[in-house]
Amino acid sequence: MKKILLGLLAALVVTVAIVVVRTVSLGKQVQNDVPLADLIEVDAPQAAANLSRAIRFKTVTMQNRADTDWPLFLEFQTWLKTTYPNFYGVVQSEQVLEYAQLNVWQGSDGALAPIVFLAHQDVVPASMSDGGWDYPPFDGTIADGFVYGRGAIDDKGSLIALLEGADRLAASGFKPKRTLIFAFGHDEEVAGRGADAISKLLEARGIKPYAVIDEGGAILTGMSGVPGLLASIGVAEKGYLTLKLTAKARGGHSSTPPEYTAIGALAKAITKIEASPFENGRDVVMTEMLRATAPRMPFKQRMAIANLWLFGPLVENNLRSVDLTRAMMGTSIAPTIIDAGFKENALPREAVAYINFRIHSRDSIESVTEHVRRVVDDENIEISMNDNIGSEPSPVSQIGTGPYLWLEEVINATFPDALVAPNTVVGGTDSRFFARNTDDIYRFAPYVFDASDIARIHGLNERMNVEAFAKAVQVYYLMVEKAGG
Repeated sequence: MKKILLGLLAALVVTVAIVVVRTVSLGKQVQNDVPLADLIEVDAPQAAANLSRAIRFKTVTMQNRADTDWPLFLEFQTWLKTTYPNFYGVVQSEQVLEYAQLNVWQGSDGALAPIVFLAHQDVVPASMSDGGWDYPPFDGTIADGFVYGRGAIDDKGSLIALLEGADRLAASGFKPKRTLIFAFGHDEEVAGRGADAISKLLEARGIKPYAVIDEGGAILTGMSGVPGLLASIGVAEKGYLTLKLTAKARGGHSSTPPEYTAIGALAKAITKIEASPFENGRDVVMTEMLRATAPRMPFKQRMAIANLWLFGPLVENNLRSVDLTRAMMGTSIAPTIIDAGFKENALPREAVAYINFRIHSRDSIESVTEHVRRVVDDENIEISMNDNIGSEPSPVSQIGTGPYLWLEEVINATFPDALVAPNTVVGGTDSRFFARNTDDIYRFAPYVFDASDIARIHGLNERMNVEAFAKAVQVYYLMVEKAGG
């Protein structure tokens, strides 16, 4: 018995030693030895004024295509060409599907695969009748050190900062060795047909990019548990699917309801779906994100991450308690629309629900659809894909090697105090269409904003910090220069 106790004690001591050593080792932040970049001078107020002017173009895409003011997009592009003549003077520009724009800055070395920079011109609607606006959403008001307005971050912030940097680089006489492609979609917020068409055009021309860079990550402050700056690079993107559930029943007078009603059946179906979630757990992206951010975490959290072999289930449970990280680790289920009934004392013959799924890389459109059919298990409920619009989850791009290293080096040279970490983008971007062109897609824009401002995107009082925007121009200049070199 004594030998058993001594053996258990020895095992405990060894385990504790391993846990402590791994925790201390993970706590040693990797030294950033990348030299600071010599950044160009940028007139912050002037750059902010250009972003403000871009916001005033009300390039809103509506769910019903016919309701969109498409000629305004061409007016916006005319303004872009006038405002950034050096950029448009060096690129070959062509319209795709009339309103999307493909710009190619030809490099001198045809053996080098091009790098593609994406941004989109459209924004989501905003109504003053909603209340709560500090400034009108399409005035581009500059106040309190911010540019306010729809698209200030998503995505005119990226579009204008990219053009500000590229225009200055073109004016310097820079001649790229690697071809640089700038693709500006026109309908990312509704369907992404412009980006899809550009991707197919590149495929038809046999162009296989070295990397694609789009929105989706940024330099964040105020992230829970991670003090300081966090440079978040989206290396994966969840897929998109909306299933339409149509329940049919007899209908009739509400005074004599049948046992099976359309609304009742639909409610039961939604309850079943929500009660049967998809697998949710730590994947390679989440694991690498945890390891990258652990050095700045408190000791207990760092200990758990350093020893996932022991504390993995506990870490995952904590991650599931937060909406964002739970969404990153599995396919999410979100009932968004219910349409049924026409009178309080009449039973409808049909009830319709729309359920939106953001698909994790371990699932697919087919597997999600089959899962829903199996769970609902009701022959009176028709399950179909809404408008045939859907996208598979993206491939996971390289982490810590390949183009990721190039992007990480730019960040280290311009934001030396930032931790660089991969993440999974839970929303949809135009970059999802380019999975047919390359596996190396990175979603990152080099501007700083507080995590609390994430709620402003597509919401009230979206804004971009003036100084952060000027810094983004400087970093985009460097990104494009290094990409071309």
